[in-house]
Amino acid sequence: MLDKKNLPIFGLVLIVIVAAAYLKFTPRKTNTSTPTPLPSEASAKLGSPTPSPTPKPLTFAQMNSLYGPCVFLPTLMYHHIQDAKAAADKKQTALTVDTDFFRQQMQYLKDKGYVSATANDLINFFNNGTKIPAKSILITIDDGYDDFYLNALPILREMGFTATVFVPTGLVNNPGYLSWDQIESAAGQGIFFANHTWSHKNVQVAQDVMVREITTADTQLSEKGLNNPKVFAYPYGFSSVTAEKLLTQLGYQLAFTTNPGSILCKAKHFDLPRVRIGNGSMSRYGF
Repeated sequence: MLDKKNLPIFGLVLIVIVAAAYLKFTPRKTNTSTPTPLPSEASAKLGSPTPSPTPKPLTFAQMNSLYGPCVFLPTLMYHHIQDAKAAADKKQTALTVDTDFFRQQMQYLKDKGYVSATANDLINFFNNGTKIPAKSILITIDDGYDDFYLNALPILREMGFTATVFVPTGLVNNPGYLSWDQIESAAGQGIFFANHTWSHKNVQVAQDVMVREITTADTQLSEKGLNNPKVFAYPYGFSSVTAEKLLTQLGYQLAFTTNPGSILCKAKHFDLPRVRIGNGSMSRYGF
């Protein structure tokens, strides 16, 4: 028999033995739920990158201070002007403004009192401070397609507007492109023809290719009495430091990109922005 004095000790031992047996034979629950994502604040503290704020465009005053003198001169950029069905058939819809839309756009600008400036007007502003009238626009058309002569030129003449056409001279007289006879005729009607390289090569190609492209076109245009003063547009919009140096050596005074914007500044005369125009009302572009 147990001594009454040992009863408390025996009870305690018994409790321990029962508890151990329970823990041994009772299965533990496993947590199989998906971990809760950390809040964004906690994620940031653990090293997640914080997005940089989008820089605000410089104001006209800021641009003028940094790169001036500057002028607000929306420079419209077109390529093909043709019927939408013809564009679809030729897979040229991405670069086409339908002829009817082009007419509506030019009529809208005329009705709103806009006038077309020339490249020479911009050069005179940069070099001599000659003011460009308010509500002026500069109309540019790239690549020298024959639909400019067939479709756009009659509308421009009807509205009293002029334009600058950037021509890859090596493509002239090829199917779908302007002929030299058409260029001569349009130049006699006040259209300015300028350098867009010889075969529409990106000027970021090898230097010898870039030099040949620009100088060949320069020579061909000069021989035809065109591109005076000298103006250039970068094919595909890509500029380069070496191209700018060559343009300077050749006496060029303006070069246009495809970068968006309407503030044109003297210190960025080889990096001038334009406004790409599509099929739609000119009001959507702020006119």
